[in-house]
Amino acid sequence: PLLATLHPMTVMERKANLLSWFYLGITLTNFSLFLPPIVALTSGPKNAVRQTQPPSQNKDKTPPSHLQVKIASSITKGERRSEERQAKSRSLCPGCNRPAVICVCDSLPPQKLSTRTQLLVLQHPNEFRKKTFSTVPLMSLVLENIQVQRDYEFEVKDLPIVQEYLDRGQRPLLLFPGDEAISLDGFGPFNKEAEQEEATIVETNSKVIETLVGIQKQDNLLIVMDGTWAEAKRMALGSEDLVNACQQVQFTAPATCLYDAVRKEPEGHCLSTLEACAQSLVLLEGAHEAATYLKGVLQHMVDIQLSMERNRQDDPRQKGKQLFERNKRRRQVEKTLFETPKPRRLADGAILRPLTVKDAESINEGWYHKSRTSLRTTQDCLEEGLACFGIENNKEDGHLCAHIVRSRDGTLGMLQVETEYRRRGYGRLLVQEASKVLKELGKPCVCFIQQGDEVAESLFGGLGWIVSEQKGAGAVKSGTTTGTTPRAAKQRWILP
Repeated sequence: PLLATLHPMTVMERKANLLSWFYLGITLTNFSLFLPPIVALTSGPKNAVRQTQPPSQNKDKTPPSHLQVKIASSITKGERRSEERQAKSRSLCPGCNRPAVICVCDSLPPQKLSTRTQLLVLQHPNEFRKKTFSTVPLMSLVLENIQVQRDYEFEVKDLPIVQEYLDRGQRPLLLFPGDEAISLDGFGPFNKEAEQEEATIVETNSKVIETLVGIQKQDNLLIVMDGTWAEAKRMALGSEDLVNACQQVQFTAPATCLYDAVRKEPEGHCLSTLEACAQSLVLLEGAHEAATYLKGVLQHMVDIQLSMERNRQDDPRQKGKQLFERNKRRRQVEKTLFETPKPRRLADGAILRPLTVKDAESINEGWYHKSRTSLRTTQDCLEEGLACFGIENNKEDGHLCAHIVRSRDGTLGMLQVETEYRRRGYGRLLVQEASKVLKELGKPCVCFIQQGDEVAESLFGGLGWIVSEQKGAGAVKSGTTTGTTPRAAKQRWILP
C-alpha cells in the first residue's frame, strides 16, 4: 500500500503483487503446521534429560562472583550493626538531647524564642535519618512556634494547621522558588522570559511591594520543605494540592552559606533549611534576635564537626586501617561461604573432608537414632552444608568412619565415630573444624549433651565449651521413667 501511494500501478502489477502475498501466506501457513513437531523434537529430549537429573544437579547453588562479594559484605555489615547495638550508647546531653561530644547548649538562648510567624517544616524521611547533620533539630531548640511533619507527600487535609489558616481566609506561605513566587526582599516574581520593558517592571514591583506589605502586617504560617533539592522537588510535585493552596515566596540568598563547610550545597546561592528560615523571619517580621541565635547554633555545630574532622585527619592511616579490617572480614566470610574446603589428609592416612548430600545414606545407616524420617532430616542438614565434616578411613573403600553435622536449627550434633576408629582423636578434630567455621562466620556454637554422658562432656569441656543451661531438666529425676525408658536431661553447651 505504501508503494501504491508513491506511484500508480497498473492492473497487472496489482495482480502480481496480490499473488505474491497470497503465496507467501500459504508458505507461512504450511511452515506453521510443521513448527510444533520441530519444537517438540528439539526441546523434548532436553526436557526429558533435565527431568531425569537429580534436583541437586539442576542448578548451581554457587552465585556468581559479584553476588558473592555483595552477600559477604551484607553479612559483615550486619555483624557491625549488631556490635553497635550491643555496645553502650553514648550519653546524651539533657539540654539539647545530643551526644555530649557535639553538645550545642552553650549557643542556645536562655529560653525558646517566640515569633509571630508559625513555622511548619515538611521533612523528607531520608533527611530525618541524618540526625547529626540535620539543621531542623537545632531550629526546635531555638524557636517555640515550630512544627515538624515527616512524609514523602502531603495533602491539606493531613495538615490541621494549614487547614486552620485556610478556614480563616489566609493563604499560608510556602518557601519554594518558582515563576509565581513573591520575593520577600521586594523584587518581582522570577521571570524566565525575555527582558521586560522598564514600565512593566516598575508596575510589577509596585504590586509585589503592596502584596508584601500586606503579608508583613499579619501573622503568617511559613511552610518549609526540608531535604535535598531533588527530594524537595519531588515532595512539591507530589503535594500539588498543598502547593496550589499556598502562596509561594522566595528571597535573594546571601553570598555565604555557613552549612556549606560540612555539607556541600549544589549551588553557591543555596542555603540550609535553618539559614533559609532565619532569613525569612528577618524579612517577614524583622526577627533579628531569632536569626542571630539560629545562625549562632549552626555555626557552633559546624565548628564542632570541623574540629572532629581535623582530629580524624591527624592520623590518615586510621581510615585505611578500618577499611582494611572490613575487607579482611568480608574476604574471610566470602571464603567460608563459597569456597569449598579442600580435603585434608591426616597423619594416619585418613581424609578429613566436608560432607555432601551423597553422604546422607551412609550416615543414616550407621546412626544409632535411625528412624523413618532420619534420612530426610540428614539430607536437609547436608543441603546447607555448613560446618558438616566427615573422615574417611585410610582403606581403599573410602568408608566414612566419623562425622559431625550441623542441624538446621544451628546446633551441632550427629557426632559419631565408629568403634574400631575410636581413640584416634577424630571426634576432637571434627568438633574443632566445625567450631572454626562457625566462629569465622560469627555464628554461635551450640550443642546439646545428655546429662551424665561423661565422654561427650569431657570432649567438649576440653575444647573450651561450657554449660549454658539445662533443657528438659529437673522435671525428670534420676530413676524416674516415662513408660519403660528412663529419660535423661539435656544440657545446652556453648563455645564462648
